[in-house]
Amino acid sequence: MKKFIKYTKTLTIVLLGVSCSEYLDVVPDNTVEVEHLFETKQKAISALATCYSFMPFNDHVNNSMQSAGDEFVPRLDPDWVNRNRGINIMRSGFQGANDPILNFWDGRISGTALYDGIRVCNTFLNSISAVPDITETERTDWIAQVKFLKGFYHFYLINKYGPIIIADENLTPTDDPESVKQYRQPVDTCFDYVINLFDEAIADLDESRTQSYLGQIDKTIAMSIKAKALMYAASPLFNGNSEFYGSFRNEEGLPYFNLEEDPEKWKLALDATEEAITQALSVGKSMYVYNQEPYFFDRDDWEISGIMKHAYSLRFSIVEPWNNELIWGLSNINDRNSRFTFQTATNIRAEGSTLTSNAWQWMGASHRMTELFYTKNGVPIDDDKTFNYENRLSIGQIPEDDDYFRGYLQPLERTVNLYLDREPRFYAWMGTDRGVWRAQQVRNNLKMRSGETPGGQIHSTDYFWTGIGLKKFVHPETTSDQGWETTSFYPRAIMRLAELYLMRAEARNEYSGPEQRVYDDLNVIRTRAGIPNIETVYSDPNIVKNVGKHTDKAGLRDIIHTERMIELSFEGHRYDDIRRWKRAAEFFTAPILGWNVDKDLTSEFYELTTKQTRNWVTPRDYLFPIMLNELRLNSNLIQNPGWDR
Repeated sequence: MKKFIKYTKTLTIVLLGVSCSEYLDVVPDNTVEVEHLFETKQKAISALATCYSFMPFNDHVNNSMQSAGDEFVPRLDPDWVNRNRGINIMRSGFQGANDPILNFWDGRISGTALYDGIRVCNTFLNSISAVPDITETERTDWIAQVKFLKGFYHFYLINKYGPIIIADENLTPTDDPESVKQYRQPVDTCFDYVINLFDEAIADLDESRTQSYLGQIDKTIAMSIKAKALMYAASPLFNGNSEFYGSFRNEEGLPYFNLEEDPEKWKLALDATEEAITQALSVGKSMYVYNQEPYFFDRDDWEISGIMKHAYSLRFSIVEPWNNELIWGLSNINDRNSRFTFQTATNIRAEGSTLTSNAWQWMGASHRMTELFYTKNGVPIDDDKTFNYENRLSIGQIPEDDDYFRGYLQPLERTVNLYLDREPRFYAWMGTDRGVWRAQQVRNNLKMRSGETPGGQIHSTDYFWTGIGLKKFVHPETTSDQGWETTSFYPRAIMRLAELYLMRAEARNEYSGPEQRVYDDLNVIRTRAGIPNIETVYSDPNIVKNVGKHTDKAGLRDIIHTERMIELSFEGHRYDDIRRWKRAAEFFTAPILGWNVDKDLTSEFYELTTKQTRNWVTPRDYLFPIMLNELRLNSNLIQNPGWDR
């Protein structure tokens, strides 16, 4: 195998302690020399934890990829924007190559130094054979976990940078200084390398993990992420993208990207996803359905409401710890006394609170996301003949006797028509004016206008700047009047079974076009969401304007994209999905809108205003810039298109 290496300045490695109780917790400890890391099993466990510590899922509300798209709207007062410039600069189009925001190449400006993580993985793989007091079964499994992590970190870099340096081996002190100046490899070579690592890991990984080791890589996780990597390799950004990268070539004049689309890549993704779903089901994974008693405050409405049972399943599919739908969860999250995680930043103050300080409510949702969700018929709001689309921004009254809304809208209150007759996911996950939010262990009647509580602006900066909240990450039993301390902990989903079904539907449609098996995968998602099957509703001329849209490959592609954007909304997928579909100009150039939140009158509150402008340059912004200093250190590196300055 060709020797791929990455320049590093030190041969020391951070040693992290690990406590495997309910979660795989990783806690900084100390720094030691490499030769002392593998003297005992306990030290090797710490080294294994170090390999995990580079996972780029930090759950930070202001400076993580989860906030990079057009879903969230953080605090926008000048002081906060200046102090937390990362995501705000990216979203406003002021990314630069001199000191890039979210630099995953070398770890600067809120990024994770993934090449350092790869180096740590290489050190582990080179040294684990020296540990004397572990069984061969343990050694084999640990090696497989680290091979997966090494592949995953490479995959993450490919996703953000395209062609990368493959760091298969670490440097040694005797290497020629010129040998550290490695070349970027073609995208297909990079994907092949990652898939080979995943295959090697899958062969030796445990089928699943016991309760004490939840969050560690198992066979189901590895097979699922392999399928995702193959889906990315098949997607338009990376597969035959001559439009963007026809002139992007290496030092020999060869293209970094394949310039002719290869449909067989979708077949590879389809086969891998089939295998991952089969594996997931074999170890007991299933779509989450709430099967407990409802909260006491919902018991009278449980059998009557047209939304409630579906909404409970939808809400708890995200916040119930280690439920059967979760394929891979980020377990090292502790929201207690943290002001910067999504659960704390999207929580509302307690009803009737007069607190005007430390009331965070930092992360609202954009108006675009409220328009994304389907009508109650399971189709987009502009495609449903029965939905009052033209008057959606007008003010109406919530019906008093409509059991469909029971428990999720406040009868006879006035609200915007956009909030009426929507699907259960909308009511389960979005916090809207005159809606109902289960938080603080009670059922809160939301009042989002200025001066109102819970939900409205009662602090000069700490409020939902769009007048739209997000329930999805807030466990109903989370309690705090101040907003920074929560009492309900659960792993954040990196991969859910729902995503695997969506992946298989997408890959099958792209490879062979519409068929019943594609509809069946989408209907698994839609049934849990409480909306009609695809083939039923899109065949009904009394409901849809585009009858038969599901029978056309392009039409079904649009349905699949929308279904994915709704089901996985706010979970950190949308930004990368829109990139790999090459649809950024459609979504990331429009300003982010919200309601006029400093107004208390209904008519004035429901005026759409621009909260933040967006700027996106195609094709430049599809790939991250490599920091200019890296190019100065390595004269063999070629910068991504558009980032010469």
